[in-house]
Amino acid sequence: MIGRLAQKIIDDYRADPRNKVFIEESVLIAAVAEETGQKITAGRLREVITAWQSGEIADFEREIYDGATYACAYIARQCFSENPEDEDLDVNYEISWVESVSGALVAELRPN
Repeated sequence: MIGRLAQKIIDDYRADPRNKVFIEESVLIAAVAEETGQKITAGRLREVITAWQSGEIADFEREIYDGATYACAYIARQCFSENPEDEDLDVNYEISWVESVSGALVAELRPN
């Protein structure tokens, strides 16, 4: 599931490269489900991101955060790396957690 969702973002970026990529909440939730087997709500994802931002994330929440950022890392490598097929190649990028106009959580990725 995450593969198709991520590929659309990657294809859009490659068709019109920019200095940032946005990953919608639905993609992040799908990544958490795929990586952890946990089905979470948008509200739960926001709680975990808020806890991470405040430095008060519980150990049991880290798996959710890592699942969401898995999508970010994969998409960043595909969009910002000179060799996106090299899974061992690290890509420097930063994530900003922003709220969309509709109130949804969005990951904004920028190359470093």
